[in-house]
Amino acid sequence: MKNSYFIFIVFPYFLIAQSNAHQNKKTVSEKNAKVMVIERQFSKPVVLAYQNQAIATIKDFYNYINLYKEAEQATALQMEIDQSIQNLFLDTAVPVKNICNEENESVPLSQFLQCCKEKSISVLVSDFEENNAIADTYFTFHYKIDVTVNAKTVSYQINQKVYFFPTEKQFGSQLKNVWQLKLGEF
Repeated sequence: MKNSYFIFIVFPYFLIAQSNAHQNKKTVSEKNAKVMVIERQFSKPVVLAYQNQAIATIKDFYNYINLYKEAEQATALQMEIDQSIQNLFLDTAVPVKNICNEENESVPLSQFLQCCKEKSISVLVSDFEENNAIADTYFTFHYKIDVTVNAKTVSYQINQKVYFFPTEKQFGSQLKNVWQLKLGEF
């Protein structure tokens, strides 16, 4: 009697658990399929358009840095600039090159922004290379910046990652995949 109890009651639960485990494996493989090589996911003109948009995002970052000079006395405006810059980055803890001094150290983004506010830095970005690297989930850009602090200008060659990834966004009652660009380490 106990054997028939096991077969009729416990065995169906075992089958349901196995079915759910199979569905979870399928979901993981579907998620991995979304993170494909950018070049295989999009045509060359579309990849070029996203690269141009990424360059514009990098330039926006430096334009925000330059705004700190004009917002020296306006704390509320500086906080808005901070928030706008943080929205451009993938992560606020990302290491960035400290252009406030000539040491080639990396600092967290928040420390970098504080330094830019204190020293009234001016940045001119230029010379984006034509052949930028394309990886699975990011672009790598090579460019030059001229940093002016206290009437002294120093040039830096920068290698920066710009991450490119899909996220689900809700539009009304529909969920859609939207591709985003976020700045990464440099």
